[in-house]
Amino acid sequence: MNVRPDTIRVSIYGREYSIRGDADPGYIREIAHYLDMKMRQMTDNTTVPSTAKVAILAALNITDELFQRERQIRETADDRESAVSVLAARIERTLSELSQPPSFKASPDTLEIEELQQIETSDRA
Repeated sequence: MNVRPDTIRVSIYGREYSIRGDADPGYIREIAHYLDMKMRQMTDNTTVPSTAKVAILAALNITDELFQRERQIRETADDRESAVSVLAARIERTLSELSQPPSFKASPDTLEIEELQQIETSDRA
């Protein structure tokens, strides 16, 4: 049996619309309210001669918001990817250093001890 989604009544820019969809009715009301708000913002400071032009301006603004957010998401993802690459390189370098046998370098104190031992050895001979 085919169940039809509920019809939700919404008001957008002074007109009533019946919307049918599978989404939550509260969500449908929320996006209709958002569109209504955007359309009203288009006419706050100027008079736009037709509802169609108001709708197009609102659609352009909403599309701009969408594109800006998508760009921010891409930039954030790129930043995270770069940070992960830096961390991975550090981990690789550290693991490589840990897998190599330690190399001892002579410090000034070590040299003095070696020199003293050589002097003692030469004195005994």
